[in-house]
Amino acid sequence: MNNSTPVIDINTVFGRRLESDPRYTAAAVVADLDRHGVAVAFTCSRRGIDYSPGPGNRETLDAVRRHPALIPAGVLDPRDSFGWQGEADRCLGAGIRLFRFFPRTQGWAVDSESFREILRYLRRKRAVVMIEASDGETASAVARVTAPFKSPVILAESFYGNAAEVMALMRRYSHLYADTSFLATVGAVRGMVDAVGHDRLLYGSAGPWHSMQKALNQLLDADLSPARKRAILAGNARRLLDLKPGLLKSRPGLAGLEPVRFEEPIIDIHSHLGLWPMPMRQEDCDPAGMLRRMRRLGITHSVLSSYESMRYDLAAGNRAIARAIEGHPELYGMVELDPRQYELSCAEMDTYYRRSNFVAGELELSHLACPTSSPEVKKLMTAMARRGRPVLFMPMGGDGDVAAEIALARANPTLTMIHAHGAEPAWARAVKDTPNICIEYCYSRTTHHRIREGIDILGPERVLFGSDQTLLSPAGQIGLYQDARLNARERALILHANARRIYKFK
Repeated sequence: MNNSTPVIDINTVFGRRLESDPRYTAAAVVADLDRHGVAVAFTCSRRGIDYSPGPGNRETLDAVRRHPALIPAGVLDPRDSFGWQGEADRCLGAGIRLFRFFPRTQGWAVDSESFREILRYLRRKRAVVMIEASDGETASAVARVTAPFKSPVILAESFYGNAAEVMALMRRYSHLYADTSFLATVGAVRGMVDAVGHDRLLYGSAGPWHSMQKALNQLLDADLSPARKRAILAGNARRLLDLKPGLLKSRPGLAGLEPVRFEEPIIDIHSHLGLWPMPMRQEDCDPAGMLRRMRRLGITHSVLSSYESMRYDLAAGNRAIARAIEGHPELYGMVELDPRQYELSCAEMDTYYRRSNFVAGELELSHLACPTSSPEVKKLMTAMARRGRPVLFMPMGGDGDVAAEIALARANPTLTMIHAHGAEPAWARAVKDTPNICIEYCYSRTTHHRIREGIDILGPERVLFGSDQTLLSPAGQIGLYQDARLNARERALILHANARRIYKFK
């Protein structure tokens, strides 16, 4: 008897704009499903999003005929005043009951009569609507516009930036549902369940561009009963979309309901304590939750800094970190730094680097109004290099950042700079000949393909593991690295050996 748990992925899209890439084909979606124990996935072609719904929907239906594990989702575009109804009828005639809309990608207004016209039509046909809603303004507009129709609407790809608004909208409007693809913060899935109920969430991965294991781990790590996890994984989609009982027959399922983890030990070189301006259970500077997650997921050590230091008070945040890690040999501190406060930053380094449990500095310019190429940054980087500790580094963001980062590294060749939050392959190619620049890839909406490309360009000796907890779910980030398909040597280097070498851990 098969006791595995079936999974229905509500959110996949195949194809890639302007270029052919085997990683994003319908066959790649199916390979992802098989590899992760996911039974079936709703999918649509990017051709229908970026070019025209008609050809895209035909491509989707052709893919479904070739791959029985795929279920078609139709794409409609309100800008096509003369063609949308005929396209809707063709999709409905082919058995499609889920229709996807992409207002931000395509550039049309949710609060428009043309969209309402489509909604009225689909309501009469008892179809389900799914709309990208990755910002609060779009989610609010979707809720207002769709409320009179009372038909189910799935908000796709909401994340911590609009989670508070999405939860408030779902509490007010009972016709709204959400997919779980980017519920990436610590406790996000449980928080959403507490706010709106488990029966309003559906598992989605946003694959194959995004990591299926990351999305699964974020859900499987939630503090929920097995029954509630199973409902989110498949039961709610079955009910909402009236799926046939035999659909999942002979398809794989999950062997268990715990997040996948690595067998190798992990050193997490990017973590934080502090208060986060988003709907989550705040842990502040109490490391107890972090330590529990570390033990559960096989993370032996974490290197952490203060979010308060980034956002408000440099010295107070560093003091709080020193208190938090005291007596916890699994935890090491990073001194938060600010180029605009040079004397204070140097004093902070000299104070905390005398302690054996402080091993690095952190300079996240994206939180500061200080350009990467500024004289203040150059001066502080020289001071950091003199002190011989690595730095977790994030440019401010903007034109010229890559060149400025390379210049800083080459001016301080003894300083190891670890680029935070990942980067595009073009960045990796640019820094390839600057060996003291490394990278880690924690991010809420990043892709496992980017990790794989970074490893292939820079070599595994320059890639490290970071989670960004207590903001982001470390289980999700483990899933992200899992999907980068690391070999045994890469796992050893990236998960712990590189950190031991760079941070001089015993």
